Order: sequence, then structure tokens, then C-alpha cells
Amino acid sequence: MKRSVATFAVAAAVTFGARESSAQAVQNIVLRNSFNPIGAGARGLGMGGAFIGVADDGTAASFNPAGLAQLRRTELAVVGFGDELKVTQQVGDRAVTLPTLRHQAPDFVGLSVPFDVGGKNLTVELSYQRAVDLFGKGVASTSDIVSFKDLKINQPGNASVLANVSPEQSGAFHVASLATAYQVTSRLSLGAAVNVWIASWSDTGDVDFRVSTIAAAGRPAVVLRDASHAFQQKQSMRGLNANVGLLLKYPRLSLGGVLRMPFAGDYNLTETGKQRVADIGQPEQTADVDITVGSRLRWPRSAGVGLALRPFKGMTLAGDFTRSHWSRTAIEAVPDGALLTTADPNTTTYTDLNFFDLLPASQTATTDTSQWRAGGEYLVLTPKIIIPLRGGWFRDRSPVRDLATDEGRRIDGWTAGSGLNFSRLVLDVAFERRKSEGVVGLRLRRGKPVTSGATTENVREDRIVASLIYRAGGDDDPLKRALRYLFAGSKDDESH
Repeated sequence: MKRSVATFAVAAAVTFGARESSAQAVQNIVLRNSFNPIGAGARGLGMGGAFIGVADDGTAASFNPAGLAQLRRTELAVVGFGDELKVTQQVGDRAVTLPTLRHQAPDFVGLSVPFDVGGKNLTVELSYQRAVDLFGKGVASTSDIVSFKDLKINQPGNASVLANVSPEQSGAFHVASLATAYQVTSRLSLGAAVNVWIASWSDTGDVDFRVSTIAAAGRPAVVLRDASHAFQQKQSMRGLNANVGLLLKYPRLSLGGVLRMPFAGDYNLTETGKQRVADIGQPEQTADVDITVGSRLRWPRSAGVGLALRPFKGMTLAGDFTRSHWSRTAIEAVPDGALLTTADPNTTTYTDLNFFDLLPASQTATTDTSQWRAGGEYLVLTPKIIIPLRGGWFRDRSPVRDLATDEGRRIDGWTAGSGLNFSRLVLDVAFERRKSEGVVGLRLRRGKPVTSGATTENVREDRIVASLIYRAGGDDDPLKRALRYLFAGSKDDESH
């Protein structure tokens, strides 16, 4: 009788624990970024990312498409970044420094062409942006004492549950955009962008899960279940959405706003791996995992406002606020067993799961987030070049809930930047440091923060961004000459 109760307890523990915990393990451990949208470019980043109310260079559409109407010359912008992630974890009494992760990639490429339409400026831009960077590697260990009552077993006593997770993730959400902006009046500009989202990312790792009885006087602990799961996941998404923006500009003050529309994109998942389970009194069992899911990923709307002040010549002060509705981010119709959730051998249930905690969309603990950014720029004027001095500060919050507080982890950071601004060529560089701390691991009991046996970590991420912008001459614009030749012909053609 005791063995059957123990086996039942194990099954309940794995179902109860794995569905609540390992399902969200990858997201909680490797996704340390905020996900809140921010544009690309060293100039905007150097000002703390507060660029919605400024947006006056070739990267403008990534912040606020309406800002493109300020451009008077054709601009080609190229942006790249290098990133370094350092994580220090406190596991029990041990401080562990994880291997430093480094990577670099193109961040933005954009070509902007302004036209005169009825005496007002109309600008069109074609661009690419690495909108969301998905990379990271983590380790988390969680132990807890769970009563049989919590495991829905009508028996006094407790079980010890130990879980270890070591996932790694790489990939990105890429966005190709066609944007345009029109100068409606001398003060007001309106803009819009159509965005094609192409995302691809992969996850690999291991999950170990052990359930034991509690050692008592004269009775050693007994391992009821020892299970492991090695997994490989490949996920992708394709979607289409639009952004709209406005910019109201006065000599000393600018006010900008941007709305990024929600959308549902085609989502695909391929998951493979091997599971091993050893129950007390039973031979060890292994099983291959091979799951393919074709579904939809719902991406939420976000909105931002920005204010820019120019108190005197050469000085710009800016501040932005953005709100994103991450609680509405969901993968539709996910079958039990996919994304490391627990499969019921007797039935398959399809559920909409929140992207970040993989709980049913109706029960998700993922919260909407707010982002504050502020910064400034001062231009040092010399006879031949302009040297900008920039700095900024930001406070952000991740949609991935911290397992100790049940809130999204707070992210604080600062930025600094400078550059060289010639007549036609602009080179900008910026440095960003962001820091956060919190608890990672597995949630073994619904609705209860993790405090015992969890892993506490401190995260520091340093990013260097470089931008190169080429501005064509007004009457000597080769692209405009080519377009004019293509659509209007040469002057000799016009004379005939």
C-alpha cells in the first residue's frame, strides 16, 4: 500500500511541478532583457533611448516614423552592436560566476529618401531592424519541501523536491519595414510604417527532477522518482503589423507619440529530445520526444510618448514613456507535452499559453510593463565638425516574472555616447550598461513565491553600439538623379 501511495505521489509531483515549473524554465532563466520596444542607433541610445520626441536622423522610423519628415537629404544608416552579459549567482552558500557571453550583430540598416510634395516634405524609408535579441545561458537549482496535501495526496507527511535546469537560447526577432512621413503643417508631421516580422530562435538544455521522502530518525530518505529531460527546440514566427506616429515641433519644444499595433503571426515549433524516468520499484524508462506544432503567436500593442526640450542652441533634453501589454502575448492552441509541459497519456488538451510564463492565457501572471527613459545631448561646434556629448538613464521592467516577488524584474541602466558629425558623414558611438537582480528557478507550488533553495542572481549587460550615417548632397543626390532618370527621363527626353 505504501508503494502505491508513493508512486501516486511521484506522478502528482511531476505533473504538479513540471507543468508549473520546467514549462517556464527556459523563459525565466535566459530571457533577461526587457522586451519593451526601443529604436536602433547610437545617437538615440546615447541619450538613454529617449528619442521619440527627437527622431531626426536616418534611424527615426525605428523610434517614431513621423520623425522622418524632418529629413531634408537622402540618408543611408548602418548600425551594429557588440554585447557582453555577465551573471553571478548565489546558490546556497556558494557564489558562482557563469561564463561571460559575448556576441555581435547588425542592428539596423535604413535608406531614407525625402521628396518635395506640394511644398511640404514627404520621406520614404526602407529599413531592417533586429528588434528583439534572444540570447542567453543560465543555470538554476531549486529545492522545496512540498506536503502530500499540496500534491493532492490524502496522507500526512512531506516530500522533498529538487530541480536543476540549464538552458541556452539564441536567435532574434527581425523586422523589415517600409515607412513614410509627411509634413502636414510647418509644426505637425504624421508617419506610418508597415512591418514584416521574421523571427527564429532555438533552445537547448537539460531539466533534472527528483522527488524524495524526508529523512527521519532511523529512516533514510528514499528517492521516489529520478527524472531527466534533454531537449532541443526550434521556434519561428512570421507576422505583419503597422506603426503610426506623430510629431509636433516648436522651436524650443517637441512632442512625439507612437503606437505599435498588435498582430497575430504564424508560429511553428519543433521540439525533440529524450526523457528518462526511474520510479521506485520500477525499471528505468526512456522515451524520445518529437513534437511539431503549427499555430499562431499573438504579439501585443505598445504605445509611447516623448518630450524634447531645446533650452538653448546645441542642447537637447528628452524623456520617453512606453507602455507594453505583455499579458496579452500568447501562443495559440499549444498541445500538452509541447514546450516542456506535462503530457497526459490519456488525452491531449490544446491551450493558449502566455509566451513568457507558459501558463494558460486566462491564468498568466505576466504583467504589462512600463519603461521610463531620459537623456540629453550637447553639441560642441568646431569650424569643420560637430562633436556631440550624450548621456542618459532608464528604468525598465521585464515581463518575465521574478520567482521571489511575482513581479517582472526591474532593470536599471545608464548610457553615454559621442561621435563626429561632418557635413555628409556622421559617426556615432554609444555605451549602455544595464543591471538587474532577482531569483531564477522552478516554481514548485502555484501562487507561492520561491524563497527556499532558489538561485539568486545579479546580471550586468554591457552593449556598445556604433552608427554610420551618410547624407547625400541636396542637388548632388545620386539616388534622386537615378529615380528622376527612371521615371521622368533626361532633360533631352523632356525637350522632345
